[in-house]
Amino acid sequence: MKRRRCLARSTGSIISTALASGIAGHAPVTDLRRVELVWSYRGPMSFTRSPEIEAVARRVMAAWGQGDAETMSNLFSSSADLRVLGSDAEEQWSGADEFIKVFTAQMDEIPDWSIETHHVEAFEDESFGWATLQSTIVSPEGETPLRHTGLFRLEGGAWKVVQWHNSIPVPNQQVFGVEITTTLNRLVASVLDAGSDLAGSSGSEGTATLVFTDIVDSTILAESVGDVAWATMIGSHERVIGRIAGSHGGTVVKFLGDGSMLVFESARAAVRAAVELQRSCDAEPYAIRIGIHTGEVIRTANDLLGLTVNKAARVAAAATGGDIMVSSTTRDLVGQMEDVRIGEPKIVRLKGIADAHQIAPVEWR
Repeated sequence: MKRRRCLARSTGSIISTALASGIAGHAPVTDLRRVELVWSYRGPMSFTRSPEIEAVARRVMAAWGQGDAETMSNLFSSSADLRVLGSDAEEQWSGADEFIKVFTAQMDEIPDWSIETHHVEAFEDESFGWATLQSTIVSPEGETPLRHTGLFRLEGGAWKVVQWHNSIPVPNQQVFGVEITTTLNRLVASVLDAGSDLAGSSGSEGTATLVFTDIVDSTILAESVGDVAWATMIGSHERVIGRIAGSHGGTVVKFLGDGSMLVFESARAAVRAAVELQRSCDAEPYAIRIGIHTGEVIRTANDLLGLTVNKAARVAAAATGGDIMVSSTTRDLVGQMEDVRIGEPKIVRLKGIADAHQIAPVEWR
């Protein structure tokens, strides 16, 4: 048996478990049309971070690494609706009995190895929850990065795994035959490519405030919720961005993947819009980061070009989830705002831009 048999190469999905186990106490469903009815009945989900599920997920990883079948049996649901997916085309196990028997056999067959868990994140909503994890398998053959998703349900007052999926990430190029936007850095690269030949541009020049937004850890979240739910989530997020930008006098320049580029004539309006955008994500199962910079841009029919665009994107890349970061230029233009406070600036290096730069957080919470 090859060492990687316990791992998965395909994308995980909460939807698959919803079909088998139901959602947050509802009866099991048999097709996606029924899933849509259940979500409509439940109303908008209101996830909160779950330290309890994070702890259970870590115990799953520890038990897996130790080949501890008894602990795995205690952590996973005893339901016949339990689903576990592995890497081999035949590794799709149904029910606790089948999973534990195969798990025990595989642990006896796999040579020396260990697993290092790097990142765990979990959310819950009443009796339903999910977790995403990142880890690395270490063996004599080398190191292999892994991603994991788990769906949890309260059973007898304890969180139990009702679906678990291990996956080995592969490049989009290998799957789709083309590269697609995956990160804010990709978005920055596309902006730079578009603006690489400014001398040939016939657009008008002017001063504008640019806002870049980005969903943090979007790839992990997309894998966790599945394609249908992710597409719905992104569509809703984009509509919110468009509405908020418009209400503050701004315009959406472009959406790329899970990021957006917005333009405003007023620096203060841009900051107020960014604050409203962050607050709109409070009830969402994701966090966004936002960067703002003001300067000269070249306007074409449907895009903005120039170094200002590059710097705004890099300011966003310097932020973390829940942050709004502004450049020193934008901070000076904003000045004192009655309803917004700009925090203490810090000196950072912005990738691809010479020298050090000052950026400052908007204290919006």
